[in-house]
Amino acid sequence: MIHDFRFAFRQLIKAPGFTFAAVLVLALGIGANTAVFSLVNTLFFAPPTYAKPHEMVQVFSQDKKDPKKFRGFSYPTYRDIREQNTVFSDAMAFNLALIGLGQKGDTRRTFAAVVSSNYFSVLGVPLARGRAFLPEEETPGRNAPVAIVSYSYWQKRNLDPTVLDSQVLINGRPFTIVGITPRGFAGTLQILSPEVWLPISVYDQVANDFGSKDKTTMDDRNGTQLRIIGRLKAGVTAAAAKPALEGLAANLEKAYPVEQKNQTFITAPVSRIAVSTNPAAASGVKPIAPLLLGMAVVVLLVACLNLANMLLARGTARRKEIAIRLALGGSRWRIVRQLLSEGFVLALLGGVGGLVLGLWSSDLLIGSMRKFMPFEIVWSTGANPAILAAAFGFCLLGTLMFALGPALKISRSAVITDLKEHAGEDAMRRRWKFLPRNPLVVVQIAFSLALLTAAALFVRGAGKAASVDSGLKPGASYLLEVDASLAGYEPKRAQELYQNLNARLAALPGIEQVSISATVPFGITSSDKNVQRAGISRGPEAKPSTAAEGLAFKAAWNSVGANYFSTVGLPVLRGRAFTEAEATQPGPSVAIIDEPLAKKLWPNGDAIGQRVQYAAEKEHQDETIEIIGIVPVTRHDLFASEEPDGSIYVPFARGFQSDVSFFVRFRSLTPGTEAITADSLRRAVREVDPSLPIISLQTFAQFLDSNLDLWLVRAGAAMFSIFGGLALGLAVVGLYGVKAYSVARRTREIGIRMALGAQPGNVLRLIMGEGSVMLFAGLALGLLLAAATGKILSGILFEVGAFDPPAFASAFVVLAAATLLATWLPARRATRINPMVALRTE
Repeated sequence: MIHDFRFAFRQLIKAPGFTFAAVLVLALGIGANTAVFSLVNTLFFAPPTYAKPHEMVQVFSQDKKDPKKFRGFSYPTYRDIREQNTVFSDAMAFNLALIGLGQKGDTRRTFAAVVSSNYFSVLGVPLARGRAFLPEEETPGRNAPVAIVSYSYWQKRNLDPTVLDSQVLINGRPFTIVGITPRGFAGTLQILSPEVWLPISVYDQVANDFGSKDKTTMDDRNGTQLRIIGRLKAGVTAAAAKPALEGLAANLEKAYPVEQKNQTFITAPVSRIAVSTNPAAASGVKPIAPLLLGMAVVVLLVACLNLANMLLARGTARRKEIAIRLALGGSRWRIVRQLLSEGFVLALLGGVGGLVLGLWSSDLLIGSMRKFMPFEIVWSTGANPAILAAAFGFCLLGTLMFALGPALKISRSAVITDLKEHAGEDAMRRRWKFLPRNPLVVVQIAFSLALLTAAALFVRGAGKAASVDSGLKPGASYLLEVDASLAGYEPKRAQELYQNLNARLAALPGIEQVSISATVPFGITSSDKNVQRAGISRGPEAKPSTAAEGLAFKAAWNSVGANYFSTVGLPVLRGRAFTEAEATQPGPSVAIIDEPLAKKLWPNGDAIGQRVQYAAEKEHQDETIEIIGIVPVTRHDLFASEEPDGSIYVPFARGFQSDVSFFVRFRSLTPGTEAITADSLRRAVREVDPSLPIISLQTFAQFLDSNLDLWLVRAGAAMFSIFGGLALGLAVVGLYGVKAYSVARRTREIGIRMALGAQPGNVLRLIMGEGSVMLFAGLALGLLLAAATGKILSGILFEVGAFDPPAFASAFVVLAAATLLATWLPARRATRINPMVALRTE
C-alpha cells in the first residue's frame, strides 16, 4: 500500500493542472458538507454541555381535556414535584428573562436564566469559579442580589479574577457576582446561551414585558412562570416514570382543585433549541437538518461526478500504460488498488481544503447571527473529533463515489487493442449505444438543475420577504427603542418619563409627528389577546362556533399614543383615533380594531360603538371595551398566516409597557445625514434622562431590513444559492473539461474529417450536437428532480409555490446557457485544427 501511495503522489505531481483542478472540485464539495455538518451536528447531535443527558427529561403540565394545551409551573407546584416525586433523583426549575446589563445610560439587552438553587447540581456542571446559589437565595420574596456570569462574560474582561465578588448592574440594580460558569456551558440549549444566571427569588424584580402574560408573583400557586427539568433515578426510564407522575398530578389536583384543575404531568426529552411549555415547540426545526445535509450531499455528488469524468478522461490517456502493466502480468485488482490509492490521495488533499473552507464558512454564518441575537452564541471555532471524523468520512465516501467506477472501467482493458492505440484517437467503448456519450455529465447536469431551482425558489422568497408590506407608511421615520425598567424605574415613573421624552422629541426641528408604541411589526417581542363580544356568558363546557355565541378570536395587541395612526400612516377608516387624554391618563376603556377583527366579530354589522372583552383573563374578566375606530390590517410578522388574525389597539395609559418604541417622523430626511440625525435623537434622550438606556435607534426601513425573520429567509436563500452556484460551476467545468479533453483526444479524427472535405461548420455542429444531447438529456432528468425538490421545500418557502414558473425558468435558462457556452468553447477550438498537423498527431 505504501508503494501505491508513493506512486500515486508521483503521478499527481506529474500532472499539476489535473491535480489542482481535482483538489479544488473536491474541496468545494467536502467544504459544503463540512460546514453544514458542523452546524447540524452542534444543534442536533453533539452532546449537551451538561452531564449524562440521557437521564434528563423535561416535565410538562398538560390539560387532560385538551391534550394540545400546555402551561408552565408555579414555584409552589415545583416544590411539590421536587419533594413528592419518586422517579427523580432531583429536579430543578428555570425560565428566561430579558434584562438590561451594564451601567446606567450604557445598558444593553440580553437574556438571563432565572433558576432554582440546585440548577447546576442537577445538570451535573461544576462552576469554573465561585459557588452556586444557596437554597435560601431562591426563596420568593428574598430578592437575593447575586448572579452567576458566563465564561464568555469573564473572558471579555480578560479573565480578571477580581470579576468574582464584583458588582454588575442588572435593570439598574447592583448584583454581586458569586460564580462563573465553565467554558462552553450554554445551559439547557445548544449554541444559544444566557449571559447571566439569577436566583428565582429575583424573578419578580427582573421579569418584564417579554416574560409572559402571567402577572402573578412567584409564590402564587396560580403562576405559570417556571419550566421543570428532572434527572431520572438510576434504572428509571421515562416510560416507567409516567404512571408515577400522573399519580402525583392527581394528588395535587385533589389538594388544589382550582389551581391544578384538569392538569396531568408528562415528560419529554430536554429541548436543545427552545425553552417552552410545549414539548412540540421545536418540532418544526428538526426537518431542516436532513434537508440541509441532503442538499450538501448532492453538491458532493456533483463534485464526485465531475471528478469521475475527469478520471475517466485521464484514464483514457493511460489505457496503453495499463495495457502494458496487464501484459507484463499485473492483476486487475492490483490496477484497481493503484487507481483507488490515487483517488484517495486526491480525496485527502481535497478534504484538507474542504475542512478549512467548511470551518471558515460555518464561522462566517455564526458571526452573522450574533448581531440579531440577544443571546450569547457559544460556538467552538476550529475542528473537533466529530468534524474531523466527518471530513474523513466525506473523503472515503468521495473516493468510492468518484474513483471506484472509473477504476473498474479503466482496468477492464482490451490489451491488444489498447497497445495498438494511437495517442490522437478517442476510442471510447460504450455498452449501450443509445445512451449519451458521457452519462455522468448528464447526471451532473440533472442534479445541478435541481439545486439551481432550489436556489431560485429561495431567492424568489427572499425577494418577496424583503418587499413585504407591513401595512404601515411612516414615511421618513426613525424608530427609537427604550426601556425604563432596565434602568430600575417603576411603571409610574417610567410613564412620566415617556411623556416627557415624547414632548422633547416632538419639539426637535424638522419633526412632523412622534408617537409611542408598545410593540412594532416584525419586532423581537409581540403580544396577543383572545377577543370576544362583551356580555356573552357561556358555560365552561360550551364550544361556540360563531362570534354571537361567544367565540373568541386571537388578535395582535398593542398599546399606542394618541397620534400613532397618523404617525405611522395607518388611516382611521371609520370612527376616530384616541385623544391625548385617553392616551396619557386612565379613563374609559376604549379600543381601535382593524378590519379583519371587525369582520370576524360582527360579520354583518358595524363594530363602531360595540363592546368587546378579553376572553379567559381573570384580571380583565369584568372589563368591557368600547370600539371607537376601525383601521386597515397590519402585518405583524413575516411568517403570518394568509388569513390575518386581526389587531386590537388600546391607549398607552391603559396598556402600559416598559419596553417601548417611539416612531419619530420627519418632514423629510436628506440622504447622508442619518448619523447626524441619530446623534440629535440620542442627545434628546440624554437631556430627558441620562440613565435611560437606548436599546436601538435606526430608520424604520433599516429596522425592517434587519429583523430576524428576514435574516432567516435570506440565510436560506444564501445557503441554497451557494449550493446551486457550486453545482452550476462544477457542472459547467465538468462539461467543458470533458468536451475539451474529447476534442484534444479526437484531434486525429477531426483532422481526417477536415482533410476529406468537412467544413469548420460541420465540425462545430458535430461537437455542439454531442454536447446538446448531453445537455437536454440532463435538463429533462433535472426537471423531474427539480419538481421533487420544490415539493420537498414547499413547507419552508416564503410565499412561493413549489412549482414557481419564474424560478424553474430562470434555473433552466441559466444552466442551459452556461453549459452551451462550455460546449461551444471546445467546439470552436476544434474548428481551428490544421488537418496536416492533426494527421501527424501521435
